Amino acid sequence: MSFIYITDEGAKLQKKGDKFLVGRNLEILMEIPKEIIEGLVLIDSVQISSDAVVELLKLGVPTTWISTHGKFYGRLESTRNVDVFKQRRQILSQESEFAVKLCKKIAAAKVHNQLTLLRRYNRREEEHAKEIASLVTRLQILQKNIDFVSEKEKIMGYEGASARHYFKALGMMTPSPFSFERRTRQPPRDAFNSMLSFGYTLLMYEIYTALCNQGLSPYFGFFHALKNRHPALASDLMEEWRPVLIDSMVMSLVHHHEVQPEHFMRSEENDGVYMTREGRTIFLRAYEKKLRTMNRYLTGEHSYRKSLTIQAKKFSQALMAEEPEIYEPIRIR
Repeated sequence: MSFIYITDEGAKLQKKGDKFLVGRNLEILMEIPKEIIEGLVLIDSVQISSDAVVELLKLGVPTTWISTHGKFYGRLESTRNVDVFKQRRQILSQESEFAVKLCKKIAAAKVHNQLTLLRRYNRREEEHAKEIASLVTRLQILQKNIDFVSEKEKIMGYEGASARHYFKALGMMTPSPFSFERRTRQPPRDAFNSMLSFGYTLLMYEIYTALCNQGLSPYFGFFHALKNRHPALASDLMEEWRPVLIDSMVMSLVHHHEVQPEHFMRSEENDGVYMTREGRTIFLRAYEKKLRTMNRYLTGEHSYRKSLTIQAKKFSQALMAEEPEIYEPIRIR
């Protein structure tokens, strides 16, 4: 089974027999047997025929459209898994004790994973070692503070403060062509932030799909505030995974020189920095490799993509039983 990313400008996806064809003008770029498609991501101006749309709906293949800048356009999805009773429970649980306890668990796990990643890279850091060590200490204090509060606003306040310290430290550990001072988005102001934003968008809709498959609504969360058109629950469950999957992957890309400054360009439209087509190809290859990497953090040995599915199922079980203990966020070592 494969996740397919179609990035060729002007390409068109069509169905022919038991295959999908990706073509441009009169040239066939790719033939994809329908049995192997696990998910589909179309970037910017890729077109899709109506018969391909119908077949993807029949197969239940999640199909996502994003821009070359990583902006989410929309998704093609069926309603076969919608469970209104679970979604009603989501709405009723938003301000409950269940929600607060889950917020604490996920916020604490996220900070733990941030600390683990910083410690991995601080071992080789010399120039900023003392300043990074100080930031790590602040993160440790904030992590402990999360355990002693029971208001969602305070939990989010500590989580936000930890993120600022974390990204400041991460920027110091990054090789000079990709070093940065803080997290920037909409638009990203540097190459490192550009990769983070693109990766978070991809990860968000991996989790979105996993939640939909459990019959849940990705839009009713328990941590982030409700906002029109924002999948709050997918964003909530993504928090523990950001350092584990995207931040660590981007650090690997820059430290192993797999991406170069020439793989990025500055937009004249908004002064943001974005990946070139070649840069996106390198990034998507690394992203797929990361999601298919096996791990033992949850029960048994699974790919990280399977782990996302397991966590969505665990959340569903915890929600319906109203027992936050059922859900255990990932904590890397």
